[in-house]
Amino acid sequence: MNKELFKLLTDTLRDIERIKSYLLQTMTIRNDGINLQATERILKRLERISQEADNELIDTLIRIEQNFDLEQAKYRITKADSQVRNLPKD
Repeated sequence: MNKELFKLLTDTLRDIERIKSYLLQTMTIRNDGINLQATERILKRLERISQEADNELIDTLIRIEQNFDLEQAKYRITKADSQVRNLPKD
């Protein structure tokens, strides 16, 4: 699930950047059909979406790292417990 979310968020960020780039190019080349204020509102909205996706991506990566650390700690505890049980009894 985390890999799927990571891919979705990175794809979203990439797509938003493409749209922003296209809008900026369109705005500078020709200004017919969409006015400057509308374009600026769209760009600001895309920027907010991009920032939200970026924040979610960071949070997801942090959760993945925490889960990995937790699994590593469980493994170390289980391994240490197993070694204690296997010690010869005096």
